[in-house]
Amino acid sequence: MRPAAAADEIPMSPRLKLGVVFSSMLLTLMLVVGAVMGKSEEKDSAYRPLAVYTEVLARIKSDYVEEPDIEKVTRGALQGLVEYLDPMSSYLSKEQYEEYLERKEDSVDDGQGWSTGLITHKRGNYTAVIGVLPGSAADKAGIKPGDLIEAIDDRSTRLMPPALLYARLGGQEGEPVRILVRSSSNYDDPVEHRLVRTEPAFPEIEREMIEGSIGVITAKSLDSDRVEQIGKAVKALEKQGATRLILDLRGNAVGSSDSGLRLADLFLSEGRLATLKGQNSPERTFDATAKSTVTELPLVVLVDRPTSRGAEIAAAALADNDRAEVIGERTYGLAAEQTTLELEDGAALLLSTAKYYRGDGEPLHDDGMTPEHSVEPADLRRFRDPENPTPEAEREDPFVRKAVEILQG
Repeated sequence: MRPAAAADEIPMSPRLKLGVVFSSMLLTLMLVVGAVMGKSEEKDSAYRPLAVYTEVLARIKSDYVEEPDIEKVTRGALQGLVEYLDPMSSYLSKEQYEEYLERKEDSVDDGQGWSTGLITHKRGNYTAVIGVLPGSAADKAGIKPGDLIEAIDDRSTRLMPPALLYARLGGQEGEPVRILVRSSSNYDDPVEHRLVRTEPAFPEIEREMIEGSIGVITAKSLDSDRVEQIGKAVKALEKQGATRLILDLRGNAVGSSDSGLRLADLFLSEGRLATLKGQNSPERTFDATAKSTVTELPLVVLVDRPTSRGAEIAAAALADNDRAEVIGERTYGLAAEQTTLELEDGAALLLSTAKYYRGDGEPLHDDGMTPEHSVEPADLRRFRDPENPTPEAEREDPFVRKAVEILQG
């Protein structure tokens, strides 16, 4: 199935696609050139690439094989420029911004798309599923993390601004949405699913005892209530005789940065949690407080590729303060604060204006965090193999196995 182009998206004819790519590359070149020229040049030197861009557009308009739609090409170039800077940022035209605001207001998930059960993120032209809410429409349809969203209601996601993409996934309870999905296990044959939106239901905190004295806490999402539940789960496990803990944050892609800081503070009595700073944002530092600490038991944290936002802030803070051993895969790298900037023509920029940085000064945003202990790729393939006849719940978990080895060793 080939999705039809929407009216608010750029037609994907070869010539226009070339124009969009060319303009995006040119705007990016302008940004790089402006940075390289530096402060040593005259004040207006940063604007010189704009003159080049204007000249190139004039040449295209006068000498191209046919007169192009400069407005659409420029819109695509602006969108490409913003998304090149940061995969969380978006440029929305006037019409797109109006639709975005309307969908946010009318949706049951604040325009995040969670009412389908999908937790998604767009990087470049690809929209990946990084999490699926248990029991949701997406879960029942068999959509898995790692799958790609190719189209929403016949509109290709390739050139769709990220913020608008998430808003289009979202909607009112009971409303259907058609999604074209390329499965990670069968990429060449996309399948269309009809999902009915429902009120998002995020998993509760789970706890269990393994190996006699190791308490395991699983958190698939993070908000203020979940952080409080984790604290209570720690106390309950200690009463059951836990002498060591595993905090499982795999697949945790929903949660504010504030929740991540509060989660780390449960296990730390002192130390720097993170620093938030941006070009025009006052620098803020976040430190642990002893009054919030609930335990001093040895701790291992599990993370994987989808682990992001608050969960990866917490994992990084615990690792940086030598409070926990972190096991798994490099996290996704979504740790920034965004600002909506409305433009004079009715368009808008949803721009990342501050990033979270680790104690060593490295940014979490984009880079994510790389655990000290990785899981063997062969073990991961066996564990995640969709062709494995052993039910997923009965497979040996290589993350947990490694955590037990560390805690017992």
